[in-house]
Amino acid sequence: MIAAAVSAAVLVTAGAFVLDDGAAADGIVTAIHPDGRVEWTDARFVKAEENGSSAERVPGTAHQAVLAGDVQIFTAVGSWCVSAAAGLATGLDGTGSHPCTRAEFLAATPDSLDAVKITVKDDVVTRIAEYYHP
Repeated sequence: MIAAAVSAAVLVTAGAFVLDDGAAADGIVTAIHPDGRVEWTDARFVKAEENGSSAERVPGTAHQAVLAGDVQIFTAVGSWCVSAAAGLATGLDGTGSHPCTRAEFLAATPDSLDAVKITVKDDVVTRIAEYYHP
């Protein structure tokens, strides 16, 4: 067990994507393709004078995966998600709880999204929840 933890730590410091199957990680979407492929980098949250924190890309952590046909997608305010109800809606972890459709996400541009919590299982994205950032 200790050897596995050390191996995971070495991979993380080397910039490899280490995520338990079905676990969620913070990311910044860098590309959304019409065929359902999504590209992102790991995100880290840093202290900022405006709004208290800001998400920034972690260099060398590029990832890509395809969206599941039944992917769950959530936003906090719905600026890019037409079907989202009006107003702010977040969960306890700060991610949005307004559901959006796969088609709406595919029509969005990466610069219209804030940082996200992304869940990948078997190399397929099963859930994306956008963090609320004022």
